[in-house]
Amino acid sequence: MSRRIPSLKALSCFEQTARFGSASRAADELYLTQSAVSRQIQGLENWLGCKLFNREKQRLVLTPEGESYLQSIRPALDQLESATLTMLSGGSESGVLTVAAPPTFGSRCLIPLLPQFRSKHPEIAINFISRIGMPDFDREQIDIAVLFGQGTWSDLDAHILHGEEMVPICGPQLIANLDRAPVADDLRHFPLLHIATRPRGWADWLAASGLHDIDGDNGPKFEHFTMAMQAAAAGLGVALLPTFAIEDELKSGRIVAPFGPPKASPFHYYACCPTSRARLPKIRAFMSWLDQLETAAQLTAKIMREDR
Repeated sequence: MSRRIPSLKALSCFEQTARFGSASRAADELYLTQSAVSRQIQGLENWLGCKLFNREKQRLVLTPEGESYLQSIRPALDQLESATLTMLSGGSESGVLTVAAPPTFGSRCLIPLLPQFRSKHPEIAINFISRIGMPDFDREQIDIAVLFGQGTWSDLDAHILHGEEMVPICGPQLIANLDRAPVADDLRHFPLLHIATRPRGWADWLAASGLHDIDGDNGPKFEHFTMAMQAAAAGLGVALLPTFAIEDELKSGRIVAPFGPPKASPFHYYACCPTSRARLPKIRAFMSWLDQLETAAQLTAKIMREDR
């Protein structure tokens, strides 16, 4: 007896329209015309005998029936995608794994450990790309992305990787004229250099240090850790940077950290993949390997030992 199941095309149009709140956006995602997506959704509504979307202003919003149906079919669609990707990879852990990570974290913390993964899984080739923030996993064909935050992203499996301790640093010349050892309160006398991805970095660090009367919101802004470090080393001011990003520069004396000890950030780095793909063998192999690594403190110590 044949199954009473709508076409996969109709279900894909329904899922993507629900995701974007727009038939036009869904059409772009599925490489269809907007009218084709609308016809598929109308046909699905007729087949089910209920309305799946309401139009509110310029968005298509799920009806209660549509929301219930989406939650019911999404696990089945995820499982179908996972099974298909597994078959396409030959049903084994072989294949190409594309990992995206912020440039400094990737180069200093993750890439040094990849030879260990390759020794355990030589059948998996790794492509490593630089990316800050949430990628489009589908369009960019990314398998795993390293994200910074609290690990609560919807529709993503998140594996904790590394904490972050922030410390103020500067070039030695910036404090050369002080007639005593610098203290945290001296930060009020220097420009504070900010990082675009850590807009609350200085404000949070100063508050944690009890320095509530220093302006931690204003100052020159830089896009990357490396740019802020270079600016600080050149004497432009004091940058607040994660310890893992500046270990070599501190050892060489190019920069100094005289204003107090590092303070832990409430956020962490996570290795993330779409939940629907978490069972794909090559992703499962990489995530399992990450889970076997030491805690954040042990991981940092290991990298430092290997860099010596």
